[in-house]
Amino acid sequence: MTTHDYQVVARCTDPSHPGATTLIYTTHAASIQEATAKVQKLRIDKMTPGLYRITQVTEREPECTCADPGLGGKCAGEPWCAKVEGDAAASPVPD
Repeated sequence: MTTHDYQVVARCTDPSHPGATTLIYTTHAASIQEATAKVQKLRIDKMTPGLYRITQVTEREPECTCADPGLGGKCAGEPWCAKVEGDAAASPVPD
């Protein structure tokens, strides 16, 4: 089974919470659903229930040559470069 790197963005649902408003995780999985489930189980579920909601999952393109595609990746045009991360952080949490 082929696996890819995925970036999973979770947004805080409580604007008055003193913690981070946006959490960004990178995981290796076979599908978007598996990436979401992995982050949910390993990270989000260990926090206060309902405090963070996954709002975006992005697959890294297999032909990407970026050496460090995680948070703050430096490849122009990558699906999770700093510009995309900034856009995700600025967008409102969906209802």
